[in-house]
Amino acid sequence: GASLISCFHKEKRQLDHDLHLPDVNMKTYCPTMLLVSTMATRLTRSGALRQCSCRMILPTFTSSAFPRWTFSHTSIQGNTWTCQRGRRRLRFFSVHSYDGTTTSRKETPLDSIAPLVNQAHQTFATQMTQPYDYRIQQLKGIENLVQENWDELSSAIANDLGQGPMYAEAFELSSVVSRARYSQSNLRKWMETKRVPTPFPLNLNMPIHSELAPNPRGVALIIVPWNLPIQLTLNPLIDALAAGNVCILKPSEKCDNTTSLLTDLLTGGKYLDPRAVQVVNGGAEQATELLKHRVDVISYTGGGEVGRIVAQAAAKHLTPVLLELGGKNPTIVTKNAHIPSAALRIAWGKITGNAGQLCVSPDYILVEESVKQQFTNELFKALDKLYPLSTYSMPSLEESGQTMYGDVGKMISVEYAQRVTDLIDSTCQIIYGGKTHKVDDRFVAPTVVEANADSNIMKSEIFGPVLAVVTVPNVQGAIDFVNTHYSSKGEHPLAMYIFSKSKEEQNQIMTSIPSGMCAINDVLKQSANYHLPFGGIGASGMNTYYGKFGFDFYSHYRGTLVENNFSTQKFDPTVWLTFPPYDGMKLFAYRCISKFPLILDNIKKVLPFVKVAIPFCAAMYLANHPAMVDMILDLNIKKILKWISLAWR
Repeated sequence: GASLISCFHKEKRQLDHDLHLPDVNMKTYCPTMLLVSTMATRLTRSGALRQCSCRMILPTFTSSAFPRWTFSHTSIQGNTWTCQRGRRRLRFFSVHSYDGTTTSRKETPLDSIAPLVNQAHQTFATQMTQPYDYRIQQLKGIENLVQENWDELSSAIANDLGQGPMYAEAFELSSVVSRARYSQSNLRKWMETKRVPTPFPLNLNMPIHSELAPNPRGVALIIVPWNLPIQLTLNPLIDALAAGNVCILKPSEKCDNTTSLLTDLLTGGKYLDPRAVQVVNGGAEQATELLKHRVDVISYTGGGEVGRIVAQAAAKHLTPVLLELGGKNPTIVTKNAHIPSAALRIAWGKITGNAGQLCVSPDYILVEESVKQQFTNELFKALDKLYPLSTYSMPSLEESGQTMYGDVGKMISVEYAQRVTDLIDSTCQIIYGGKTHKVDDRFVAPTVVEANADSNIMKSEIFGPVLAVVTVPNVQGAIDFVNTHYSSKGEHPLAMYIFSKSKEEQNQIMTSIPSGMCAINDVLKQSANYHLPFGGIGASGMNTYYGKFGFDFYSHYRGTLVENNFSTQKFDPTVWLTFPPYDGMKLFAYRCISKFPLILDNIKKVLPFVKVAIPFCAAMYLANHPAMVDMILDLNIKKILKWISLAWR
């Protein structure tokens, strides 16, 4: 309190200058919200004030108080106001507690879920989500949602995961905008009804054709994880809305700040039609209640244990389901790899990739014995260069009031941080880091351990900034390790990473180890390419999405045959052959006709030879008849026709 009072006059003069409102009595109109919260914010940023627990009162701003300025309340847990005059825009925060967290998110009552699902089915029955213009409007709404709330979304990521603005932009926000634009650009082509061939003898009933049309499935339930709360909420939503579905979102309850912000933005009506997008907040009880009700398609991203529960619930209603479940992703480094490049990329992908909390994160490294020492040395150098100990051993205080550990990031909760550190036990040996963990602040330091198949860290997905290094004798040894301990049990990895300059080794590994995705001489980036399908195989998931693949998953492709032959006369061969009475003559005719496709297939096999033989024969003939060449060069059509008639005789 004393610090705030002593700074009162200085902060008032600064605010008057910033707002260009020297004639406004700040003490009368908004001392509580503007002055006190601004002073608290600046003191918090400077480190002089770590917490402010006093409650602020949000005043009602009127045009009479600020005639040239527009004050609007934006939905960031009810504590952010935007002040705008022309192109100038300032933000002010009313603060309940400067601990960097918010608690305004409310759980959805269980008894309201059944009416919500029924309302979603009724909305879809109106067909309001199916027109092209409506779908484009929703996709533009998602794009605008991200662009207009960029800073707020980035701050929410910082509060939940301890990640800086570069991570938020590269891994979360920019990908959503680019995918929304990609879907807008291609939606009309995706929605087109396409003609497909009609095989013989069906095409005898001419005129007749076949077509394939994508139709929305209906109500889509999207269950979202906490590790990429913005991207894994909005990207499936883009695909489902592009396909014309009504969506019910179940965000994760673990990332409270991001979930609260997205709930307000998605359901506020400014960006998306709230009839087409509904949000259910809460934990396992709400998810379980949702799964009791019939929906038309389910998308779930998360762990395998819950994934099996989702699959069982979907099976009761025969609902198609997309499961993205992660797994232990192997990274194979061979003696033919560029070792410094491999070490740099693996270190970046493991640590910068949300501190290892990505389903496509490198989980363990299988390195050939002949290059193991060189690789580990280069890996340690890369970690020291990218994440110096000084950047996370002494955390800094950011503007949001959160402690930041350089570019490493935090675990989602203390429990998850404790789980990761517990994996580092006597069954493995620490060879790098592992000494500056701060579990009570959700921080696990970058760590490298040497492990084997019996180590506890190799028995489950690590999902943290810890790398396990396993030595293998050769490439075949790496293949045998993965297949023996994981693939033979159906535990196929979601992603596999190969570091080798040998095309032969690359093909050998890819043909021997099943995986949902693969990247060669890099990590993570295959999952950012929306021209590639994203999805697992076996225990790592089923079905795929992203871009056109996501549109296809959330659509049902209905095949249609259209016949415009209305003949009923028995003299029409198709009528005579199709309808009873059947006799031996019709059977003989049908057998003869059925052989035509086989004859055509045989003709197609010799067509490539015919295409070569005809020009060759023509060239040989002209070589033996130079007069013919002269006629052709002279373009003397009369001579050519006369010569042909004489030859015919």
